[in-house]
Amino acid sequence: MYRLRFIYVILKSLLSKPKGLLDEFKLSFIAIPLIDTDYTRLFTQTYALYMGLSRWNFLFNSEFKNVAIKKAWVPVTTAETMTYKKSIKAFDKVTLVTRLRYWNDRRFYLEHIFYVKGEECARTYIEGLVRSPKGHLKPTDVFKTLGVTRESPAMPDKMLGWVNSIAEK
Repeated sequence: MYRLRFIYVILKSLLSKPKGLLDEFKLSFIAIPLIDTDYTRLFTQTYALYMGLSRWNFLFNSEFKNVAIKKAWVPVTTAETMTYKKSIKAFDKVTLVTRLRYWNDRRFYLEHIFYVKGEECARTYIEGLVRSPKGHLKPTDVFKTLGVTRESPAMPDKMLGWVNSIAEK
């Protein structure tokens, strides 16, 4: 099922007009029983699969799109933290909203929020970078390749403690 969803997300991204880096990127999924869930609730690994698809959507549906395709870039997660608020159940329509929240000279920081019927079920913060065939690219390398200079938005207060804790490692 993941492969079919992956093909769908990539085709949808490639056929869409690119969005701004700070826009919301939305994907919707149906939680399929016995594939995405046990009998009743979403598997923990399914959250990770949905978020992986969402990062591909972000990379290939953002301002990075044309360069990412030409340079064979892929999104790489280096750290994440997740808070579960409410279970997602079989047959629920899940809307996953992804936003680029902040970047520094080392990494990009994204936020994933899972919604069912407009209610937040889970929130994840991701630290990541872009990998090219030549190696890992930091945000400064990515923007340099794009030929633009971008200032990061301020780091959200909710992320501050987490980002500082992983920076110390």
